[in-house]
Amino acid sequence: MIKIQNNQYKVIDAHLHLPWQDEFSTTEKKLERLQKEMRNNGIDYGILIADSILESNIGNNEECLCAVSNVNNLFLVFGISPIERLGEQLLYCEKLLKDNKVVGIKLFPGHEDFCMNDPRIKDVINLCLKYEVPLLIHTEWNSEEYPQYSHPFFIKQLAQSNSDLNIICCHVWNPRVIESLKLTQEFSNIFYDISSFCMGKQFFREHPKTLFPSKEKATEYLRYLMKICSERVLFGSDYGSLSIAEHLELVLEAGLKGDELRTILYKNANNIFKLGFPNC
Repeated sequence: MIKIQNNQYKVIDAHLHLPWQDEFSTTEKKLERLQKEMRNNGIDYGILIADSILESNIGNNEECLCAVSNVNNLFLVFGISPIERLGEQLLYCEKLLKDNKVVGIKLFPGHEDFCMNDPRIKDVINLCLKYEVPLLIHTEWNSEEYPQYSHPFFIKQLAQSNSDLNIICCHVWNPRVIESLKLTQEFSNIFYDISSFCMGKQFFREHPKTLFPSKEKATEYLRYLMKICSERVLFGSDYGSLSIAEHLELVLEAGLKGDELRTILYKNANNIFKLGFPNC
């Protein structure tokens, strides 16, 4: 919980990973560091997203399941790959869904070599529909010389064809945020998490020619998002790569008030992931 102008606000960080740095060599150490960061930044609950590959420094599904099982403030999003072991993954994911141990499923187009019009993802979509959980999609905009694996046109088609499927666009195609929103904002089943809007001072020092937005530009993007679809915007930080504190600062500097803050920081994530907490 954080305090803003004498008001208390609960916070759900809808985009967390276990930290990848070498100093956190075990799942236990990664979880301990994540919990410390959540406490230090007033995060009440978090959505922990597992990687879709077995060997991962941010934790595979089994490792992240172990992490969330040891605490009461984290919920698991299952990372799935349509490229290999798909049948095995679907069976494992469905078992966890039946046991209410998973609140969403994530695909990583761009991190992996498939596009969002790939027919192999149909079974993943069907699983989301069957258990009424959202589909999360990695949507950072790739360099122009690479395919746009999660191009907003693909997400638009997906939303049109599956009106009962809630889709969360992680990173909102950063840095091509506005043009991507214009292609997708009309669909009430498309949601947006703002993780990676704040890349951090060190990143900008190391990449002075980057197309990723400055904090000032990212604040403009957030204001625009809240203006056009405030009920579909989720707070997320992309910790353990990026800073929870800087993403919270972004929200505060956007000048949001009262109900707007409750909506982005808590209510929207509570609703779409069906966490069951009171929307206070």
